[in-house]
Amino acid sequence: MNVSYDWLAQYGELDLSEKELALLLPGIGMEVDAVREFTVNGILVDTVFELEMTANRPDLLSTIGVARELAAATGTPLKIPDISLRCGPHKAETLGTVELDAPDLCPHYTARIISDVTIAPSPPWLRQRLESIGLRPVNNVVDITNFVLMECGQPLHAFDFDKLRGRKIVVRRARPAEKITVIDGSVHQLTDQMLVIADAELPTAIAGVMGGLDTEISQSTSTILLESARFLPANIRRTSRALGLSSDSSYRFERSIDPCGVEWGSRRAAAMIADIAGGEVAEGFLEMGQGAAQEQVVSFRPERASRVLGVEIPAAQQRTMLERLGFHVADGPHGSYNVRIPSFRLEVAREIDLIEEVARAYGYDKIPEKTRMRVRAVPAQTFDDTSARVRDLCISLGFSEARTSSFIATELAARFTTWTPEVNVIRNPVNAEEPALRTSLIPQLLRAKRHNANQGAPDVTLFELSRVYQRSNDSPSELTCLALLDDAGFRSLRGALDALFDHLGLHDQVTYVARDDANLAPGRAAAVMLADHRLAVIGEVSDELARLFDLKTRPAVAEIDFDRLMTVANIDRRHRPLPKLPPVRRDLCVVVDHHISWAEIAACARAQAGDCAESVAFMSEYLGQQIGPGKKAIAFSVTLRAPDRTLTGEEADQAVRRVADALRTQFGATLRG
Repeated sequence: MNVSYDWLAQYGELDLSEKELALLLPGIGMEVDAVREFTVNGILVDTVFELEMTANRPDLLSTIGVARELAAATGTPLKIPDISLRCGPHKAETLGTVELDAPDLCPHYTARIISDVTIAPSPPWLRQRLESIGLRPVNNVVDITNFVLMECGQPLHAFDFDKLRGRKIVVRRARPAEKITVIDGSVHQLTDQMLVIADAELPTAIAGVMGGLDTEISQSTSTILLESARFLPANIRRTSRALGLSSDSSYRFERSIDPCGVEWGSRRAAAMIADIAGGEVAEGFLEMGQGAAQEQVVSFRPERASRVLGVEIPAAQQRTMLERLGFHVADGPHGSYNVRIPSFRLEVAREIDLIEEVARAYGYDKIPEKTRMRVRAVPAQTFDDTSARVRDLCISLGFSEARTSSFIATELAARFTTWTPEVNVIRNPVNAEEPALRTSLIPQLLRAKRHNANQGAPDVTLFELSRVYQRSNDSPSELTCLALLDDAGFRSLRGALDALFDHLGLHDQVTYVARDDANLAPGRAAAVMLADHRLAVIGEVSDELARLFDLKTRPAVAEIDFDRLMTVANIDRRHRPLPKLPPVRRDLCVVVDHHISWAEIAACARAQAGDCAESVAFMSEYLGQQIGPGKKAIAFSVTLRAPDRTLTGEEADQAVRRVADALRTQFGATLRG
């Protein structure tokens, strides 16, 4: 937000130089991004500060709001302009009407009617005020609405009253596919979730965002309807984002405005229009909805503020600080204060918020770094440590971390039943097309792959460590899962899982068992078992699932029950020296029935190779006429190493014979030369 030094000086006793002001502002919560000079015909006439405000302080999005903070910081009085509004003989209620059909989106709407206005360029002082903060002057009426907006933070809009069909205003939701042309000339199609200001027939403005072209103020305008209202911030934010439209008004409505500012801003602008544009203001105003609610009262204990801040601040001094900031303070029981929160500080709702106000007014730089508050280091939690290591490992293996939504379509959630057969459906979902809580991370990773492919990156490796949702006793429960997606195929992803299990000390404890899964390709799916429990699933996606996600390839996917993995993972790894003795490796190729899995062969070979077995590694699989129907040839290697001696060839041959005999006995395998 741009703030003029000369304009600020109109609301108080600004005894600070421009340089001193730039140094003071950050200390009271307003970062100064830049300070620039404003010149007219080469003559310096003003200094402008570009300020950055936090999102929870919409009261600072006005010159008076900034001046109020400065007055509190310097102990000088704040001077709010007096408004002298003279009205004509006509009553507003006899000239037009207002209907409020969407009170949930517009809690308060007011309109004043001003006749006999003369549209002309604004006087030089008004033009200079706007130009100094980067606004383009238009005409006297529009410039006054912008001036008041920047002065007090209340957005206003002026309609050409004679162009309103039926001489009425209807605040309603837009009708489906209804269109409007706004003042910048762009045309927008609206939805029934958007609020519009309409006349008797058509929309004339997108509420809180931008006015319509048909009813804008022009040189021929003689009577205006001055709108001042309060809209639901969330709806203005959604509408602005959906239409790609933003304005100074929408920026403030999105962050909430002062409920008491609705009438004050309207009265201030009406008085200025009557004075500058020669208009006659009708008595009273058209109003629908309710104005400001009763101000909230919060109990405040000065001694607790001193205890929290770690510095003794006298209670009377704390009271003065709060009163300077606009809070109304009254004595309460046992040395406490009852603090009435002003309407322009809606974000203050608790005692701790008031303590923060005291700290800000006292000065953060005056609060000692060493306080009486005890700080105790908390040891790293096992889950945090393990998840961090797993993330680092996945990244080192070439995977990119994805963060996806927890909501998916109900049909898609019901399709993935690895961890739960039932789906949790939200009653009031954010997106009606995705009302279910995800039962698996895999669908969203497939969606992420499709998005990457559409953006020209077809080959991706992704992982996500997050929660899925089960259903227990008709209520959702959470399960943490780790999902991986690898375009390089099943063997590549299997290698990544083996590296993960080895890193967590589980390599010899897990087994891969063939599994049938409708979402995975036949013969290319497995369950990873830890004792008798299913720890993970892995496989290549089926053709049907690839078509469902519009994928041109079939990536391999895996999903691990991370909560169970946590209970058995060994993250306290110890250094093992490199072996000093050489290994002995023997390669075998066996022919077995097609239904025999590699996991079964590996488990048998590992058990029979003896204590010196270091690894049993898959090499290749062959299917063909030379093998025969219903058969397959699997080649693998057995690596042997003794810790205390070099193995002889005879010892290695004996181990291999034990492996071959066991495979022959258990699976009917035959050795292939």
